Amino acid sequence: MYQTFRRMTVDMSRMQDAIGMITMARDRLNNEHGGNYAVSVAVGGDPAEVSLSSPFETLGDYETMRAAAAQDPVIQSIVRMGGDVLTSVQDSIAQIIKPPAPRGSFVTVNTAMMHMPAVVDAVAFAIEVADFVEKKNGNATGVMTAVTGNRAQLAWLGFSESLEQLGNDLQTLETDPDYLAFFARSENLFAPGTLEQSFWQMLP
Repeated sequence: MYQTFRRMTVDMSRMQDAIGMITMARDRLNNEHGGNYAVSVAVGGDPAEVSLSSPFETLGDYETMRAAAAQDPVIQSIVRMGGDVLTSVQDSIAQIIKPPAPRGSFVTVNTAMMHMPAVVDAVAFAIEVADFVEKKNGNATGVMTAVTGNRAQLAWLGFSESLEQLGNDLQTLETDPDYLAFFARSENLFAPGTLEQSFWQMLP
């Protein structure tokens, strides 16, 4: 299974127009083409960042969606509108190694760069961490690895229903000695200084 992302940077003076345009594209892809797209905005990061993402069972399914979008005049009209409100667009694809819980209102994304000679052990370690987090907070934590871009990138994804719940879950983990022990064990699996965390809010 795969996850696709289109990360966009918006002209802040046109944020309202951009959100309207991107959610319109999401609704069209979902309602007319059977997609499962979601729109989210960065929280506590770059306020101009917006993401359009969707899971696909196979890359063939993604190819079919891309072909349908290319032939849809409404989608193509929306794409043309993007030139007026977006300053950058980048697509990426990840493979879902362990599925996350169903979408919530907020998502936490932790990314790190694996040492490629240790990639098998790093992925197994990531699944172990995800299983531990799931037992602590009750929500399935997903694990993904990059298919496009830097192949060393690995990500953990976890959903929450509120920022308060997100913060409480983090506090629970960061005061747990068994969780903190994972950091020491990761030393030979991930490149130092590459662990990054971001929060995203899902839009209706």
